[in-house]
Amino acid sequence: MGISCWVSAAPTPHFENPSGQVTKSGYFKLQWTLGTAAQQPTDKVTYEVQQATDTTFEQAKTLYTGPDMATFCSGYKNGNYYFRVRAFALHDNTPGQWSAPLQVQVKHHSLNLAFALFGLGALVFLITVGIVLHGNRHVSAPKS
Repeated sequence: MGISCWVSAAPTPHFENPSGQVTKSGYFKLQWTLGTAAQQPTDKVTYEVQQATDTTFEQAKTLYTGPDMATFCSGYKNGNYYFRVRAFALHDNTPGQWSAPLQVQVKHHSLNLAFALFGLGALVFLITVGIVLHGNRHVSAPKS
């Protein structure tokens, strides 16, 4: 009589974000799925998301661990960042395969553009204050 062992590895998730995504703000949302809605075992799987600065993930940092199928990332400086996600089966904590790496490029707006927009905002503010003061002086002037 033989003993059979059935190993139920967690399915491999994949990112819903487009690879090569470019953000000019330094923040973005990572979102992943396991496939079709019928394959979403939300109460039986937990996820681990790792981040690295290259595709080898030699110096990977765990960014998120939990049951959610998305995480919000912020505070990133200019550069290329790589992410991968894998699922763990909760009943025995067996890890599944890593997803294909997702590349996100952070490329903030130039400092010249930021200063130009700041200057334009200051100009609009000063013109508005001038109009309000001029209108106030004109309305409160005594009529003879």
